[in-house]
Amino acid sequence: MAKLKMKYLEIIVPVDESKRIFDYLQHRSVIELKKHDETEGLYALNSGRTPAQLEKFCDVANDALGILNKYVPESKGLISSFFSEPEELTEKEFNERAEKADSVLALCYEICELERKAAESLTAAAKHNALRDGLEPWLNLDLPLNFRGTDSSSVFIGTLPSDFSEEALKTALAEKLEDGIPAVEVISHSKERSCIFAACHSSEKDNVFGALRELGFAYAAESESGIPAEKSREFEAATLSCKAEADESRNKIISLAERREDIRFACDYFAMRKEKYESLNLISSTQNVILIEGYVIENKVDNLVKNLEKNFNAAVTVSSTEDDEDAPTAFENKPFAAAVESITAMYSMPGKNDVDPNPVMSIFYYLLFGIMLSDAGYGLLMALGCGFAKFKLKPKGKMKKTVDMYFWCGLATIFWGALFGSWFGDLPNVIATRFLGREPLSVALWFEPVQDPMKLLLFSFLFGIIHLFAGVGISFYQMWKQGSKLGAVCDCIPVYMLIIGICPLAVGIMKPDAAIPPIVKTIGTYLLAAGAILIVLTAGRSSKNIIGKLGLGLYGLYNAASGWLGDILSYSRLLALGLCTGVIATVINTLGTIPENPTVRLILFIPVFIFGHIVNMAINLIGTYVHTNRLQYVEFFGKFYEGGGRSFTPLAANTKFFKFKED
Repeated sequence: MAKLKMKYLEIIVPVDESKRIFDYLQHRSVIELKKHDETEGLYALNSGRTPAQLEKFCDVANDALGILNKYVPESKGLISSFFSEPEELTEKEFNERAEKADSVLALCYEICELERKAAESLTAAAKHNALRDGLEPWLNLDLPLNFRGTDSSSVFIGTLPSDFSEEALKTALAEKLEDGIPAVEVISHSKERSCIFAACHSSEKDNVFGALRELGFAYAAESESGIPAEKSREFEAATLSCKAEADESRNKIISLAERREDIRFACDYFAMRKEKYESLNLISSTQNVILIEGYVIENKVDNLVKNLEKNFNAAVTVSSTEDDEDAPTAFENKPFAAAVESITAMYSMPGKNDVDPNPVMSIFYYLLFGIMLSDAGYGLLMALGCGFAKFKLKPKGKMKKTVDMYFWCGLATIFWGALFGSWFGDLPNVIATRFLGREPLSVALWFEPVQDPMKLLLFSFLFGIIHLFAGVGISFYQMWKQGSKLGAVCDCIPVYMLIIGICPLAVGIMKPDAAIPPIVKTIGTYLLAAGAILIVLTAGRSSKNIIGKLGLGLYGLYNAASGWLGDILSYSRLLALGLCTGVIATVINTLGTIPENPTVRLILFIPVFIFGHIVNMAINLIGTYVHTNRLQYVEFFGKFYEGGGRSFTPLAANTKFFKFKED
């Protein structure tokens, strides 16, 4: 088990060394700070509005980087984007770049301002272009759209909501005006509207306007003076000018692409400073010294204390955290078990009395995953893909653990798929029968679940019992280690006896033709009876009277029987998901080989095979991942794991684009 122990450190240093030691601790990522309760003479530091200001700087730097990436995208492949490694910097290189951070920030503001100007210019260009488009129907008019006539004449320039020719318009007006019609000209017309010009003597203004209104007349929206053709040219020139201004701003941004690395550093630098100043609120101080307190992983304490006392005028006190309920938890496992640490962390970190479940859980996790996916072809693809990523791309950190997990899951899937004879469903048999004209064949090293599902169901229950027994064994270990030896024996051994005893009887019921020796059934019956009696006698040991002990004992027996029955039945999902993957894969192969003509069959089979198996693999990977996690969380962890702990989160340089070189 590899749950790391913690130590509690108290560090006292002079105020004038506070910046240096804080930077040192942040760059080393070794201590999780804890707020000190204020006492007489010691007061909590207050970073004020500095974190908010630094967050603003960080946002500006990230915005500038996003703008650069928009205009000058990096030529990065899909795979390399997932596995790209941050640049490594020494302390000296970091300090040299940090001195230029303010000038880089000014550059970021400049990029953001250029982007704002470009956006404004494009908005203005769109507005001018829209105005120009609005003048398109009026280009043949040699008067301003807002012209309304002279002292003796009235002019109507506007639109009608129908398609009018000049003759049709005159006819329509003649029907409405008894004293003659005005001078009329249709400037342009379409199915939706007609743009017209009409003029009359001022004395006829009201009559003509009334007639036009009856036809749906509305004055042109243009309120500015100017001939439409001239205004159109002005708007076109303004549009081109605004687009040129936008292009100029964008070209300036593009010319700054060579500063991308500096801006990336600024993103990380201001993010680090923000986190640093936020952490200052956890520090206590007097006028002369500061007090830094926190948790450190035990195996790093000696080296940290040595460096602190060597490089700083610091007084360091180390104490145990055995009675500290708030102490964080960290894992340290070899790659095989470390790969599933994130699965445990998603559920809950270990509590104070828990052991690290990952070394045991990892074995069952990979095996359960393999049984549920159960296709050697899919497992081979997983193992090859993850193997390529592991040894060629060399991922680090969380990505490395994720790749490792799916690599081992892939190998386990190959193992079970080979035992069950599933290689992309029944692909070997399809090739033999439908393409080579051979007799049907089976490549299963053990048996084919489709032919004998009951056998797989019984095996699933057996595997589930082993999985659950492992959880009970860990519970026994924890209780024994904590000094509750009687509890370990009374709570675990009778359960083993009860479940082992009932197994032969259950198999006989589920598969009557199973050849179970009578002696095995007899031993099972005695174990079942002994286990039940022990549970009744020991489950109520906390009660102080006989009736209470008996009642609690019977209730304990009921809980053990019903609880274990439900837990064991949960492992029937191994059968369900295993069959699902194989059956769907077989159906895909069948669909691809329907045509009788060999050439057509081959042409159809290739795309159906590729597309069908990609979809089937993707869907079943999701289902397998979810149900494998569920079996760990509900069945396995339910037997021993309390959880409730929290992850060790040290003060760190949480950077995206660079990292400090390790000493």
